[in-house]
Amino acid sequence: MVEIVQRYPGQLDAPIARPRTSMRRFMRRRSTVAFLMCLPLIVIVAALIVYPAFYSIYLATLSKAQTKFVGLGNFTYLLKRDTFWMVVEQSAIFAISAVFFKALIGLITAHLVNNLPAKGQRKWRGMLLVPWVIPLALSSLGWWWLFDPTHSALNWVIRGFGGNEIPWLSDPYWARFSVILVYVW
Repeated sequence: MVEIVQRYPGQLDAPIARPRTSMRRFMRRRSTVAFLMCLPLIVIVAALIVYPAFYSIYLATLSKAQTKFVGLGNFTYLLKRDTFWMVVEQSAIFAISAVFFKALIGLITAHLVNNLPAKGQRKWRGMLLVPWVIPLALSSLGWWWLFDPTHSALNWVIRGFGGNEIPWLSDPYWARFSVILVYVW
C-alpha cells in the first residue's frame, strides 16, 4: 500500500532521524576499542607495578630510620662497599652460567627429541615434563638429600669409586655450583 503524505501550507518538514554515524565511526576504529578494553588492565599494572617501583626509589633516598631525605647518599655508600661488589659478582656468575646452561641443555634436548622417530617421540616428550610436574617441595627435598653434608647420596657414589667427599654446601665454590645445578634442573 502506498501512503500519501499530505502537507499543509506553512508546515515545516520534520527532521529525518538519521543513525548516529559518529558512534559507528568510533566503534569501527579497532585500535581505539582495543585500547579502551585494555585500559582496566593498564590501570591495574600501573597500580601494582609502577607505583611500588617509584615508591621504592623514594624509600631508597631516605635515611635508615626513614626520617630524613639523604638523596643519593645511600647509593654512594653502597658502591664503596666490597660486600656489594662481591654480591654483584656472584649474581652475574649465577645469571650468566644458569642462562647459558639452560639454553644449551634446552637446545640439545629439543634437537635430540625432534630427530627421534615418530614412534618414540611422544614417550620422550612426556618424560621431559617430569621436572616441571614434580612439586617444588618434593624436588627440594630430593636435592637436599643429594647434598646432605653427612649422608650425601652423591658423596656415597663418589666414595664407591674411590674418590674424596665433596663439601657440597660448605665450600663457596661447590655451594655456588650446587645452587646453579638445582636451578638449571
